[in-house]
Amino acid sequence: LPKNETGIPDMDVDKVALRMRYSHFGCNVVHEDVCVKPGVDVDQIHHDLKHAVEAISGRLPAEHGHGVEYEAPADTKARWQAMDPLNIFNPGIGGTSMAKRYGGK
Repeated sequence: LPKNETGIPDMDVDKVALRMRYSHFGCNVVHEDVCVKPGVDVDQIHHDLKHAVEAISGRLPAEHGHGVEYEAPADTKARWQAMDPLNIFNPGIGGTSMAKRYGGK
């Protein structure tokens, strides 16, 4: 979520059974776990939340597979490649290659 985040994105209360929010101290990462009611389209809820977060200038984190939905800035990709030259931690994240060593030799 953006640094100026002051509330939680709206979600359809008829579809959500439980929302849990927690964060990492000092790094501006907020997690939101959503438990949906039986019969609810989980993929649709995911995309609804993604769009709600983007509407307030936030982004879903680049972890747990969500990062493949965004193209990371070039300087971010360079930092990741320097930290993980074998590309084993999060292949494909932020638009990077899925290949070992980012497709290099």
